[in-house]
Amino acid sequence: MTTPAEPGPPEPPPTAADRSEPDPHLSDPGDLIAAIPAMLGFVPARSLVITVLRADPDASGRAAIDVVARMDLDNPGRAATGELVDRVAGVCGRGDATAVLALIVDDRATAPVDRHRGVRSRKHRDLIGALEHRLDADAVPLAGAWAVSAIGVDQPWWSLLGPVRSGSQPDPATSLVTLKHVLEGRPMRASRDELTAAVAVNSLVRDKMPELLTAATEAAADRLAHALRRGEPTFYSRAALRSILRQIANIEAGRLPTVAELAEVAVALRDQTVRDILFGLSPGAHAEAAETLWLELTRALPDPDRAEAAMLLGYAAYTRGDGPLAGVALDAALASDDSHRMANLLELGLQTGMRPERLHRLAEAGREAAADLGIHLRSEHP
Repeated sequence: MTTPAEPGPPEPPPTAADRSEPDPHLSDPGDLIAAIPAMLGFVPARSLVITVLRADPDASGRAAIDVVARMDLDNPGRAATGELVDRVAGVCGRGDATAVLALIVDDRATAPVDRHRGVRSRKHRDLIGALEHRLDADAVPLAGAWAVSAIGVDQPWWSLLGPVRSGSQPDPATSLVTLKHVLEGRPMRASRDELTAAVAVNSLVRDKMPELLTAATEAAADRLAHALRRGEPTFYSRAALRSILRQIANIEAGRLPTVAELAEVAVALRDQTVRDILFGLSPGAHAEAAETLWLELTRALPDPDRAEAAMLLGYAAYTRGDGPLAGVALDAALASDDSHRMANLLELGLQTGMRPERLHRLAEAGREAAADLGIHLRSEHP
């Protein structure tokens, strides 16, 4: 973070957030820092990482980790600092936060030594001071703040609140939190760039899409006209939904869709009834295959069709607790269509630490809508 006096663009919103229930009794700063990659799902760089604590109902007087969120560190200016700390306050603003812990990861920083407080120490302490002042307004204490140049075994950490304290980090790979997350099958990435690359557009496929989308649109228009002539307007939505479910069944059988089939799915997703029903697949028996389809579409489609696929990918990742992937997917959806209502709502949920289970109502509504079309997503194989 550059000095507050320097002008610059506003800070972007949090790029990833992940809810976790690790060992709630982590007390040593080094242990907490070593657990951060597992809780985020990747190793952060040039980041402000916020850990929000809440009262642990199972341990009187103890606190448990409720939300871990990462925000970019590098946008300069006093206004950017204000927006950054306001976003932190937003993550904490659900009313049950008991304290906040802050970690700055900055490869340009150095640990304090005799007669020198370290490179970028003033910038980091200014940011932490602004954060502490903002949280005081909401009666949420900033219980600890530290800085590191990197997260890794034997890397130093040092405090940014009160007298200078320092230590070295244990191996993140042997953290109890890391082991717990690995055993639960949660993915670990080397960096956020790895996530961004995973959802990046495959230009070779996308370049084939305009012609195929035109053909798929014309075919869909013919099917819709036929349904209207029959006086059965829901016939089109039912057929479109079944065509998507067939692709999901093919993925479960080991066959990825062709480019032409992806174009057909993209056109089917333009029917909002169909799109909303597909929330009903996550969580569920077919959630993994559905997420694979949304990822294939996100990498293949041009704007604005890409927004629907990326939003569904973000929703699927969010519901299974993969906040980092959800954040990157929703970023892609909003880059494709910044007015996309559902993507904006899901992004807001991530920023404010909304629990994944709060999204299950969307899935229930999707299953109810599918049943209205005579399709039972829970019991019927695609």
